[in-house]
Amino acid sequence: MPAVHRSATATGVSASAVTVWDSWQGASAHSTYPVSRQPLAEKFRDLAETWRRGRGPHSSHEALVLSVPYQRIIALGPAAIPLIINEMRRNPDHWFWALHVLTGVNPVIPQHYGDLRAMTADWLTWAAANGY
Repeated sequence: MPAVHRSATATGVSASAVTVWDSWQGASAHSTYPVSRQPLAEKFRDLAETWRRGRGPHSSHEALVLSVPYQRIIALGPAAIPLIINEMRRNPDHWFWALHVLTGVNPVIPQHYGDLRAMTADWLTWAAANGY
């Protein structure tokens, strides 16, 4: 997108529109390229906890996987796979979509769909077979 210049007011763009645009540009750059020295495991734990707290007890599948913290975990990339696997060992949860996106596989057998413990076991079996 072309940058909006402060002189845009001469062309009919209000000063408040320029301010909003500048704010959006700054927020967009920050969220696209976050600067953090927080260790990956700590970042994952913080995001996972935020995800759990914010989702509610009966969230839909879409709400679970489209939430910002869950998407940010996926955005951590393949380095998040062992963190998710370790989390599943301690506390089974709905990490299946993130793992599918990050690995490109789905080891859950159809008979296990809907059974959190069985689906977790399928992923943990896959993880052990693949060095996680």
